[in-house]
Amino acid sequence: MRQVLCFAAVAALLSVGAVGSAQANDPATLVELGDLYVEAMRLDEAKAAYNQALKLEKKYGPAEVGKAKIDMARKKLDPVKQQCRAIKRRHKTTSLGEACEGWLWIAYDRSARAVDEFNLVVEKGDNAVGKLGLGEALRRRGEHDRAIEEYRGAIAAGAGYMAHLGLGLTLEAKGDAAGALGEVSKAVKMEPASCLAHFHYGRMLGRGPLAVSHLTTALSIRPGWAEAYQELGQVYLANGDYAAAESSFVGSIDAEEKGTAYLGLGKALHAQGKTDEAKKKLNKAIELVPNLVDAYLLLADIEFDAESPDASLQALENARAVAPGVVEVYVHTGQTYHRLGRYTKAKSFLQQAVSMDKSLSMAHAILGDISCERRLYDAGRKHYDDALAGDMKGLDAAEIQQRKAACVSPHP
Repeated sequence: MRQVLCFAAVAALLSVGAVGSAQANDPATLVELGDLYVEAMRLDEAKAAYNQALKLEKKYGPAEVGKAKIDMARKKLDPVKQQCRAIKRRHKTTSLGEACEGWLWIAYDRSARAVDEFNLVVEKGDNAVGKLGLGEALRRRGEHDRAIEEYRGAIAAGAGYMAHLGLGLTLEAKGDAAGALGEVSKAVKMEPASCLAHFHYGRMLGRGPLAVSHLTTALSIRPGWAEAYQELGQVYLANGDYAAAESSFVGSIDAEEKGTAYLGLGKALHAQGKTDEAKKKLNKAIELVPNLVDAYLLLADIEFDAESPDASLQALENARAVAPGVVEVYVHTGQTYHRLGRYTKAKSFLQQAVSMDKSLSMAHAILGDISCERRLYDAGRKHYDDALAGDMKGLDAAEIQQRKAACVSPHP
């Protein structure tokens, strides 16, 4: 039965080194530790764990596969071909070579070849590894139903936390948020030292102290992880802790400059009233990702609040230029013109938005406001009805009902 390493055990090994711990006397345990180090991108420590396993048991196949995974993590894929072939020659009676090649093809993003190799693993009787690999390959191909079947087969065969994690990600892709969260929760419980399990669990939770806790744990296992810092920043934004969000996005940018991280930083700075700094970060986000619509929209709002309507409208025009098919840009532009009292222009953009998506309650509601303000009461109430029948994003039904009730002629 697989030996599960809790985070405390990993921390103990870290404190004394893999080769010096009393828990490092079993090759299988060392390979598990090595795999966790690879997951955490702590590749020198992974190498030490695998080498210690090979000292304890010469030609220990799982450790040889582990060392190949280090090169996969480093994106040095060509040498891995020879490693996998050598493993296949040395371990002819096992499925280790086929599994090695399966993971290599996944690293190459050639899922069809990976499926072939993992089918051979299953044929050789290793359902846990083979079905886990099949699930991973099929998920990457978007074949979600087949991936779910393979992950569940892997779980039944004892594949462990990675199968639950993969199943959770697949269920999430299919829109089953509750099922996804349940499976990823199982992965965390089975392997508390998995940075990936903590990361995805915190990401799926999206807000609240529990999300913060899991993302922070992921970062404690894998320091300097840009993606985890960015997700943590998003959680802090959702929680209204803007100073902490600022710190997290800075951490993400320090690790890897990405436009989305600069966007998050701009939001955090804007929420703290640091307007000039926010504008600089948003412009940097646009420099890195020219079609990052949300950056333009926030810039437009900042300029409007600063009583610079021309600059606000220019930001919106820039957004339409780079993202002409994004309906939110038209809604935002219509809102801005409405706030400026330029109803004809507002109506034009809002009607364009509704033609793109009839369920846009916000667009219908503003069109209702415009109609009522122009004393077109029947049209206004119709727009409010359309708003109530739509997606209601950012709106309150009771408020729309009140606006509808007020949209009547003062002279019946």
